[in-house]
Amino acid sequence: MKLVLDTNVFNSKKFCKWLLNSPEEKYLPAVAYMEYVYHNLKKENTQSMVDTFLKQMNISIIPFGRFEAIEAAHCAVGNWDFSENARDYAIGATAIKLNGKLVTYNVKHFKWMGNVITPDELIGK
Repeated sequence: MKLVLDTNVFNSKKFCKWLLNSPEEKYLPAVAYMEYVYHNLKKENTQSMVDTFLKQMNISIIPFGRFEAIEAAHCAVGNWDFSENARDYAIGATAIKLNGKLVTYNVKHFKWMGNVITPDELIGK
């Protein structure tokens, strides 16, 4: 199974321990990577620390390209305000492209798409 991770999943030590030992394919969209680096820099951690953590967890960073941009724009039409939620649309579009399961604690931010699960639900399966 392909797991596409939202930034907030790294707030759970329990889920991070599970991820470390998980054989699943794990992906972090470039937009979520940007958020994760930003939050760590605010805590005075370094980008190198973030990259080392992600490498240890065997998490691949997926670029945001033309397909994802088009998918995000289409998904936004008729849904939440794009300007306030553009990052979530970009993250969700990456999961759609990969045909992966989006893992997030903010399920309500992704109500416009299917195949979304919380870390706790995933661990419980």
